[in-house]
Amino acid sequence: MQTFLPYPDFRASALVLDRRRLGKQRVEALQVLRGLVRPGYGWRRHPAVRMWAGYEEALVRYGLEICRAWCDLGHQDTCAATLVADFTASRPLPPTATPGTPARDQERLAAAGELPPWLGEDAFHRSHRSALVRKDPDVYTPLFPDVPDDLPYVWPASDRADAHDDPAGPPEIPRRPR
Repeated sequence: MQTFLPYPDFRASALVLDRRRLGKQRVEALQVLRGLVRPGYGWRRHPAVRMWAGYEEALVRYGLEICRAWCDLGHQDTCAATLVADFTASRPLPPTATPGTPARDQERLAAAGELPPWLGEDAFHRSHRSALVRKDPDVYTPLFPDVPDDLPYVWPASDRADAHDDPAGPPEIPRRPR
């Protein structure tokens, strides 16, 4: 499980993904969100879920950008509506909010201090570029020619407390052999 962010910008990250990964990211964003907002849902302890804790709206914005890029390629999508529905069902809406309103755009989230602090950390984004090169060298080596294919994932911690956080931190996830 992973939310691929080779760049700090959600839209730029979505646009660089190949069709296979782009399609899968729609489902992964939804799984991560459900790991955060649905008690008892699987994956709650996975570092890909835990790093987004407290930043669910930003995760939804990431997922919506992924879904938008998917639709721009001519594909049908049901994940965007589900992301919005699960997100809005998980939090109380202000009295002035319209139910089902999508998450704020990335610029507004940044202005409000609602983006995770690891977004923009070079080591984090470089580890995602490396993983993409490893997964599909033919596609990603030309896009990231100076990135080796053997960097381990960087799993940042969220700086926001969450009910399912373990004080010991996220469990180590071993790298799978290629």
